[in-house]
Amino acid sequence: MNRLFVNAETHRGVSGTRGWVVAPVRRLSDPAPQGRYILVAEDLTPADTAGLDLTLVAGFCTAGGGPTSHTVQVAHGLGIPAVVAAGTGVLTLQPGTLCALDGDGGLLHAGLDGPALQAATAREREQGERDRLRHEAALAAGPAPGGVTLSTTFVKPAQAAQLTRSAASGIGLLATELLFLGREHEITDEAAHHRVYRDLVRMVGDAEITVRTLDIGGDKPVPALHLPQEDNSFLGVRGIRLALRRPDDLLIPQLRALYRVAAGGGRLRIMFPMVTTVGEFTRAAAIAEDVRVRLRAPRVPLGVMVEVPACALAVDHFVDHVDFLSIGTNDLTQYLLAASRTNPALARDIDPLHVAVNRTVAHVADTAGPAGVPLSACGGLAASPVGAAVLASLGAGGLTVTLPALPAVHEALTRLSEDARQAIRHEALTTGGTAHLTQYVTTLLGL
Repeated sequence: MNRLFVNAETHRGVSGTRGWVVAPVRRLSDPAPQGRYILVAEDLTPADTAGLDLTLVAGFCTAGGGPTSHTVQVAHGLGIPAVVAAGTGVLTLQPGTLCALDGDGGLLHAGLDGPALQAATAREREQGERDRLRHEAALAAGPAPGGVTLSTTFVKPAQAAQLTRSAASGIGLLATELLFLGREHEITDEAAHHRVYRDLVRMVGDAEITVRTLDIGGDKPVPALHLPQEDNSFLGVRGIRLALRRPDDLLIPQLRALYRVAAGGGRLRIMFPMVTTVGEFTRAAAIAEDVRVRLRAPRVPLGVMVEVPACALAVDHFVDHVDFLSIGTNDLTQYLLAASRTNPALARDIDPLHVAVNRTVAHVADTAGPAGVPLSACGGLAASPVGAAVLASLGAGGLTVTLPALPAVHEALTRLSEDARQAIRHEALTTGGTAHLTQYVTTLLGL
């Protein structure tokens, strides 16, 4: 910790999203202060987060939650710093208390004044200037080097307009369920789906969009569907399991909307989430083909999101059937480590660069590559400069990164020589661990 903040009231949580901001705090029940503020809450849902007014909310700190929850992923997409699992002490802070939110270190420093406040404010300005320079450098440099394709993801459809002003080649993950936050009653409406996808295609032009079919369940419930409550929803009927149980009101309307857009010239790929067996994929692909034929639409690539360990370990069974694969690092990590991504008591146990995760990623890459199946990776790990360098070194040919994280990831990849790749791969597969690899990669690449 910076020595200037040792006398501050420091609340230790876990890094949710990167960044540093200085602002007064506010709870949801407090009167809104003048200007921007740091929101403190027990927890936030993905819908709560997507609905934040970014002209006022500079960042947030929650008592609960987890670093790879969908709430944090929404924050990633919005580009706001976040600290999670900081404990109930943050809820006792008086409204208007000046704080520095350290999204990198997972800390909230409260009660700043004098030299500490000056230092915190100076750091915020320096970070803003550094981010601006990275963005300009990434645009000037063009595509990422070393054969790694950078694509992006986002939360709000309006963000798609930023694609042309970024280093991304396209949209690598369109999490379609997040597009309906706050209006979940439309999630079974083919016309509503069609409008969203059609408008996105118009915004991004010729850029390719990888559309993930609805991944409902876990920490993304949809009350409008009246689904039964499950003891462990992350291990329950979610993703493709739910879609195949309710094809008529979930899968087919969405596929019809997508193929209608493809027939109109949209460049799409369709990806199915939470696939465990080849049979699940072939059933979904058969439904997609039936929809395509009925609409006389063009073929589009069909792929699988590799996030269930069974799929990752048996990926050799998939490569003859799929057009592409994408590793979902958040869920893959929680399942491999048996640590819920939303449990604050386990927030520090979730290690996305655990050697077991790295070896699983390498296994998928080493199988997909020789089979000629394109492989990308997404999730919070891909949006981290260190994580991106590790994933690329393990064999991911593409990375899907939130828009705000693109410049820093691009910079890291420009420093990733072949020798550095081999060295990072060796460390990842033999030692692993986020703490060790962060220090190792940061030193090696000079990040």
